[in-house]
Amino acid sequence: MAEIRVELRDFTDSILGNLDITSSDDFPLSLNYQNFDIRDFNSRSGSFSKTFKVPATRNNNKLFNHIYKDGNIDSKNVLKDLPSTIYADHLPIMNGKLRVTQIYKNTDVLEYECLFLADNMDWADKIKNADLDELRFSSTYYSSYENISSSSWVFENPRTTYPAYTFNHDKLVYPLLTVGEGDNTTDSTLDSDFVPCVYIKNVWDKIFQAQGYTVSSTFCNSDFFKNLIMPLIFKKPTDVTDVSFGKVLQSADEELVEFDTAVNTSVNDNRSLGNQSYTLSLGYTGGDFTLPFIVSADTLTDDAPSQAGEDTDDYGNAQLGAEHTGGIKNGLVVSSQGSGLFNIKGSVTVEVETDGASFASALGLSFTQYKAVASIIKFTGADDDTNSFDVVATGTTDATTINHVYASTNEHQFNFQLESPVEAAQNDKFAIKVDFVHINTPLQGAERPKIKFITKAQSYLQIEQTSAYFNGEEIKNIHNMLPKGKQSDFVKGLAQMFNLQFETDPISKTVYVEPYDHFYESTSNAVNWTEKVDYSKEIKDEFLFDIKSKLIFKYKDASGDGLLDKYNKRNAVDWGSYEETDTSGKFQTGEYKVENSYFSPTFNWYEPNYIYNNHIERSPLVPMYFSDDTDISLTGAIERPEKEFEIGARILLKDGGYYSSFNGKRQWQYYDPDNLAGGNSLPDYSWNKASFIAFDNLISSTSQSTPAINTLSQATISNGYENVDYNLSFSDINHDTVISSSQQKLRGLFYNYYSKMIAQLKQNPRVKVLYLNLSKLDISKLDFRKLIFIDGSYYRLNKIIDFKPHDKQSTKVELQEYFLLGKSDIDTTVDIDVENLNM
Repeated sequence: MAEIRVELRDFTDSILGNLDITSSDDFPLSLNYQNFDIRDFNSRSGSFSKTFKVPATRNNNKLFNHIYKDGNIDSKNVLKDLPSTIYADHLPIMNGKLRVTQIYKNTDVLEYECLFLADNMDWADKIKNADLDELRFSSTYYSSYENISSSSWVFENPRTTYPAYTFNHDKLVYPLLTVGEGDNTTDSTLDSDFVPCVYIKNVWDKIFQAQGYTVSSTFCNSDFFKNLIMPLIFKKPTDVTDVSFGKVLQSADEELVEFDTAVNTSVNDNRSLGNQSYTLSLGYTGGDFTLPFIVSADTLTDDAPSQAGEDTDDYGNAQLGAEHTGGIKNGLVVSSQGSGLFNIKGSVTVEVETDGASFASALGLSFTQYKAVASIIKFTGADDDTNSFDVVATGTTDATTINHVYASTNEHQFNFQLESPVEAAQNDKFAIKVDFVHINTPLQGAERPKIKFITKAQSYLQIEQTSAYFNGEEIKNIHNMLPKGKQSDFVKGLAQMFNLQFETDPISKTVYVEPYDHFYESTSNAVNWTEKVDYSKEIKDEFLFDIKSKLIFKYKDASGDGLLDKYNKRNAVDWGSYEETDTSGKFQTGEYKVENSYFSPTFNWYEPNYIYNNHIERSPLVPMYFSDDTDISLTGAIERPEKEFEIGARILLKDGGYYSSFNGKRQWQYYDPDNLAGGNSLPDYSWNKASFIAFDNLISSTSQSTPAINTLSQATISNGYENVDYNLSFSDINHDTVISSSQQKLRGLFYNYYSKMIAQLKQNPRVKVLYLNLSKLDISKLDFRKLIFIDGSYYRLNKIIDFKPHDKQSTKVELQEYFLLGKSDIDTTVDIDVENLNM
């Protein structure tokens, strides 16, 4: 009989001592070992528990801190799960946790009932109940997880910041995403359209580091894995966001200027910016001219009312500014406790009245032309410097040109809606500016028109703080911005995507991780167990009735994603999923679903609201997260739902340096061609892209003005073993190349990480169950990466059941035959028609 020993350790891994057990012969010990059960594609560990009793010896009472005594305080946490290891003849057989569940006593304590919980990957047990927000992040380099000192980030310029992943150096990256209505009123982007993301590997490494483990993996150190990113739930906390700052309002109609061109008149209104003056004399031939005016704001309304009993105007509000010298009326003032990103919006109605008698000019001109233009401006100089300002936003309604017939009276209204985000500091001043623009010159002659310029009541200007961050703003508590979930769900989600297999060495604290195709070592390293077969017990082949004829691989359903819901209702296969029906008859009829425990798919398509007209012929292909259904046509400015940052857990693959094409023409993928960085002749835009599915890629050009033509290149990235496509869908994707009549195929997750395993399973859909004479040494050297050789065939180890190290008897073992097959050639791809997506 083997000598059994149960060693207890404290939570710092210091040895507390060995439990006294009744005897090694009577100790009820049977151990199970499992890594990946072929019956359950989501299984990645072998967990079990065993209950036994130990006597209340002096040693055990001391180890359990005399917890049997009434009123004794558990100061050493012995009622918690104590780290423990079971030894057989000094060989470590299993690591786990020991928990005291009951105490038996009469006048004296008699014995303790203990529960031993084990997992051949003990780190997996530790993260089952650990939330992701328990992880800590730092914007500075740190040497180990224990030494992380929390520090804040600064929201950096996303067009110039896209760093590579670095171990023990947390970083944020900023790809272009769309989560709702854009902040810019034009077809282009602002910094707030770049949502910060964290590296998947950053979170992955941190989870294992927190448990004291190191991951050894070719796949997890590949370019592919290092470029996986996850968007943050990037929304300011409500305690620092105030969206009710009030507004300034024009309470009554106001005549800005009236001039009668029938007499010798100088147009010189004291409210025009810069007191601009035009003398419209009898012989005026000055051509076009523009008179700019400031819209009056004489009433302050809704000035940040209390919300839930609290005054919320600490971060900024609307005020009437002091009247500028030179007669310029009151504008809007931002009063804030510091700089910030604000949303400024306004509405103005301008009325122009003209009156003219009969016109008998020798020139034969019978009308004049004019229009009005509105914009929001920010004053950049002193109060009395009315010529120093920047235009923040212009009206969304185009200024129509009006023809005034001299022989009639005309009245026309222009209606403008204005809105734009703006970075503002304390006491910055804003106003609405309207321009009267006279188009042509027929003001000469005996009878010229009278022109009156009026702004109407209820014109207003309002400012409010946005829920997004702005360039240069501090970002705190990154861990609170991670999508909600358990650390175990995050790890299982990645394992499901890439069919990851795990082997843990508890001594060196190393976790070996690879995809199925590359996890198992070559046949030359197989362990020969032929001589260990116990032929006195039956050998059977157990058919896998758990696996059904229809296989479905999919992501977690995304709640409240309008585009995914719409696509899934109109297409046979959900976005990002893979479905295959086997017709061989080897599997029972039904569905076998493998669903992700954490990540949801991302709908990405061409965003027509993000265009830079000088260089972009086609909108960029970007991730789209919309709470409601919306049109995704390729042309025109499309209204989007309100911004919604609660998009759940998503995973993207960042890429860059590629371009889109349309009708055989090249264009810039993203996205500020006029922003040249680092003295380069080409713009620094290429790293601001991430996608769930990427296609239409063209190789880089050496010239912005003369890009290369017909240089279609399907971009790939190395996963450590092979080059794979930019496709996180389980399905392969066939899509139009646009510049040619052929299609490209992007291989998906099923083909790259599951098809070989499924092909092996189809070859022999059963598990061999037999009994082997395994020794304690066999178990101590157990490595799931090594294949098992028995009687000329190779197997992967599925399970070891009820190994009893103290008892010399054979052990039940499950094996799955391992065939050296290539990847599946089944072609069940999803066709993506670039021009006519079925939405």
